[in-house]
Amino acid sequence: MPTEVENVARRIGETTPPIQCMTLHPGLEPVCLNIYSLQNAMNVYRADYGPLRVRGYEKRCRHLAYRTFVSWCWGYLGRKLCVVIPSCVVQRIRREFPDTAGQYVGSRPPLV
Repeated sequence: MPTEVENVARRIGETTPPIQCMTLHPGLEPVCLNIYSLQNAMNVYRADYGPLRVRGYEKRCRHLAYRTFVSWCWGYLGRKLCVVIPSCVVQRIRREFPDTAGQYVGSRPPLV
């Protein structure tokens, strides 16, 4: 399995002209930040796992944006496998869907 950096680098390598940061990828906005794409991701999540137990619109959007980014770069990982999302992407998602109190949890280990 490719490393985490290799998966993101592969996505970056798809662009012409070349880019230096994943946040500049032309696919990031339509795949991970577009509210309609996230609504669709919510429907898929609900069909697979049931209701998303995340309260608050912005928090739910952040959660779905992170999941969608992971799916876009790595595909399906399962419940127990986690990857590190580049900090530039995390910051971009947080700017798009900010927490009103500025309180962010960060990643958590998977549930066993």
